Amino acid sequence: MPFNSVIGQELAVDLLKRSISDGRLAHAYLFIGPEGTGKSLLARIFAQALNCENKGADPCGECVSCRKIEGGIHPDVVAVVPEGKSVQIGIEPVRRMEASMSLKPYEGRTKVFIVDGADRMTEEAANSLLKTLEEPPKDTVMVLLASNMFKLQPTIVSRCQKVLFHPLGERSIMKELIERYGLDEKRALCVSRFSEGRLGKAVEVLEGELLEGRDRIVGDFLSPKQPGYEDTWLYGEPREKVNEALNALAVYYRDLLVFKLSKDQGLLVNLDRAADIARDAEKFTADKLEGILDAIAAAQDEIKRNSNIKISLSCMRLNIT
Repeated sequence: MPFNSVIGQELAVDLLKRSISDGRLAHAYLFIGPEGTGKSLLARIFAQALNCENKGADPCGECVSCRKIEGGIHPDVVAVVPEGKSVQIGIEPVRRMEASMSLKPYEGRTKVFIVDGADRMTEEAANSLLKTLEEPPKDTVMVLLASNMFKLQPTIVSRCQKVLFHPLGERSIMKELIERYGLDEKRALCVSRFSEGRLGKAVEVLEGELLEGRDRIVGDFLSPKQPGYEDTWLYGEPREKVNEALNALAVYYRDLLVFKLSKDQGLLVNLDRAADIARDAEKFTADKLEGILDAIAAAQDEIKRNSNIKISLSCMRLNIT
């Protein structure tokens, strides 16, 4: 798969291609940017380029090495991700990675280790990784993927070549959705607007899960099923999933406020719910909507700080209703 398969991240792509062409590889790269902006895809293409049998700056995508990396079965390209139900990367997968680093490449030129969710490492895992970054093995490149650089230890950040990823423009995502999935322009605009500049999120929207989740939480808060109804379906979810649900709720209330003030449906993120938003906006004053958005943001902050999810959601509901 060539580097131009990554949409809208030309600066990141050019930096990596120059590193290969000039023979000046860093021992560790830190890909920083929102989820769904191409970090994982570019990491995989980078690994292909470092081990492609054609030895060019752009991987051919056809040789045995490229095909193995694409299929996730190359012995010299290892992905480290959270294991089991955990949303964090613990010490054990990091230790296994470090043990593998001590070995020479098995069939490729360069061993590549991709840590997907480096900002979700436990403190013990991060400390262990830091020691490896201080004394990197030969013929090894590490690629750390993270959404929030400030959740990483500064000493880890300082030992990596930073590669920045940015949200994509609305038109870029629309163009990709039309070409790749055959969407008409109206549908492509709706999905692109809801994706918040993340192609990965746009794909999730097409699969239906994100819109269903948005509709569920919006329905729960705007039209609860009965008095005293609580959001029990969220209680057992990982904190990141709860935060995603609250973000969807916040975006919907933001649309209510925008429409309340402007009456312009073209400014909405939830374009597919434009008629509902026009109706629901009449139920609130602008001041009330601003207070609701503040309550959602406060609940998100509490949940991020490991507060009890049930208590945080219950307090938010009291402030919203």
